[in-house]
Amino acid sequence: MLTLQLLPAREGDAIWVRWGSADVPYQMLIDMGTQETGTELRERISALPEDQRAFELIVVTHIDRDHIGGLLSCLVDAELLPGFTAKDFWFNGFAHLDGLKPQGEFESMGAVQGERLSRWLDKQNWNKQFAGEAVCCENKLPLPYRDFEGGMRLTVLGPTAKRLSELKSVWRKEVEAALKKTQQSTASEGLERMGTSSHRTLENKAALADLAEQQLARDNSPANASSIALLLEYQDTRILLAGDAFSTDLKESVQLISPDQPLELTAFKVPHHGSRRNLCKALIESVNCRFWLISTDGSRFQHPDDEAVARILIHSKHRPATVGFNVRSEFNEKWDSDDWRQKFDYCTTYGNAEDGLSLKFQGGSILVTQ
Repeated sequence: MLTLQLLPAREGDAIWVRWGSADVPYQMLIDMGTQETGTELRERISALPEDQRAFELIVVTHIDRDHIGGLLSCLVDAELLPGFTAKDFWFNGFAHLDGLKPQGEFESMGAVQGERLSRWLDKQNWNKQFAGEAVCCENKLPLPYRDFEGGMRLTVLGPTAKRLSELKSVWRKEVEAALKKTQQSTASEGLERMGTSSHRTLENKAALADLAEQQLARDNSPANASSIALLLEYQDTRILLAGDAFSTDLKESVQLISPDQPLELTAFKVPHHGSRRNLCKALIESVNCRFWLISTDGSRFQHPDDEAVARILIHSKHRPATVGFNVRSEFNEKWDSDDWRQKFDYCTTYGNAEDGLSLKFQGGSILVTQ
């Protein structure tokens, strides 16, 4: 049994993975969303029996409010949850940008909460499975992997040491920005919204292809480039969880694993919430994926961008392409169209505002449970 739950996380990611026994599964969290999401996650963990609050791993992919904020509100700035344990936390701190261990580097984070985060992590198992060093890879085989209880394997597809080094010069600014945004009210977040219109007319496949081929600037954020990207493998299931990584970096790692043919994937949580700047044709064509997953409610940046979804529908090698949204929003509901599904040969599924989107993988089949 393997389940992947994309929790409602506002504009961010909070992915709860369970595997093994359905009654007492092994579990991990990949990102914990915004500060609001972290509070909700704490309630979810508290609702579990105390003897089921053990996690094999918690990953914070990179320093951005919609990935790091939830760790602060759920664990760092709250009392210890009875029974809660985590065998390891994967997070690349300031010292890791030079390939060092994070001892004596608290002040370098630049903000009071940032210092508390490092001090808190320093008392946990922090990158323990990497001997305290950075969670990263190089552009060559073998890519680093770790095996977990119950038959789970995680392979690191990014970041490279080069990407971590590029983050160092802007680390203080990035952390302070992320923590400042974490402290903002939800009302202030909506003052200026960016992104695509909720209305879109697509008369035929040529129009969809034109949308997909629009050339736009690629992501240039050092923080996003530093995302921990993971390939999850369990029995006959293979899932790529991309954080906010650059599409070109992901493509290079994918092609290292499968240089002669597209990498077979059961599911792909696409990078940066379906941003048009992080999903290119070459990445999509480097995999043969059954289920494309997008995590965002469209707040702040109105993701997913129509161009990114169009690229999936045009370039996906698996037909029909299936796109799963963790929650329904005014920015993704346009794709819930019988006319478009018939014209463009795709399927959609939507999670709900309470529990997000849950997928169960077993025996080569995928069951949408929410």
